[in-house]
Amino acid sequence: MNRLIINADDFGIHQEVNRAVAIGFDTGILRSTSLLASGPAFPEAVTVAKKRPGLGIGIHLCLVGGLSPVLSPQEVPSLVDGRGLFPDSYGEFMKRIYTGQIQYQELYRELDAQMEKIMSQGLTITHVDSHQHLHVLPQVWVIVQALMKKYGLHRLRIPDESYFFKLWTANPVRALGRDGLTFFSRKARRDARNLGFTMPDYFWGMADGGNMNETNLRYIIGQMPFGVHEVMMHPGCHTAVLSQIFHWGYHWQDELAAIVSPGIRKLIEERHIELIHYGNLP
Repeated sequence: MNRLIINADDFGIHQEVNRAVAIGFDTGILRSTSLLASGPAFPEAVTVAKKRPGLGIGIHLCLVGGLSPVLSPQEVPSLVDGRGLFPDSYGEFMKRIYTGQIQYQELYRELDAQMEKIMSQGLTITHVDSHQHLHVLPQVWVIVQALMKKYGLHRLRIPDESYFFKLWTANPVRALGRDGLTFFSRKARRDARNLGFTMPDYFWGMADGGNMNETNLRYIIGQMPFGVHEVMMHPGCHTAVLSQIFHWGYHWQDELAAIVSPGIRKLIEERHIELIHYGNLP
């Protein structure tokens, strides 16, 4: 039997995302989510999570997206811009880290603070992943390994979507980003295995990132090989509201609609797929 983790990223980034996570778990196929320590709606997200003990909660490490660090900007000056916020884009972070502008002690302290903040909330933490998947970059990955050991965590996302998935139909820019990410992720997967960490066999959500609507989700479910799969999703209740704040082009409501779709649930049942969260993995 195939096993499937439907994970909602960015839990805690906004009330409309928190509400979508609650709806997706209560009435849909959502079983897992990833919590942003630096999210403006973090306290509400913790409350939502505590009311739903069957919802798997991961740590969504963050170093980009224009969000605030957990530590003060004065403590991590190499990680923030003139606003005291993380850089807006993945590309800006990559430029900084590969030109030696980021101090690794600050990087360690900030990620440690994010993990400690979430671990101290009284939640059962099932896994680790990150905003824009920066945890698999070699310079960040070595720190994440150390922090996972420190906090006794051993399950994580490895976002190595196949190079060949939607090779000719995906957005070219997104496909290029996916391929670079998969390159780093495959090395991280080998390391993770050697360290005794646990991860799903397959990851989906880069080619369709921000647009995991019912059609795209149905396509993935219909062709999954045998194993444990994770589908990354970004549900939200009001795309118009969220898009005014986060200029990422995400189709938040469409993703929530896919999660609560009776047709998707029926397809999962017909294919005898078990819905799980990371905590159900060994």
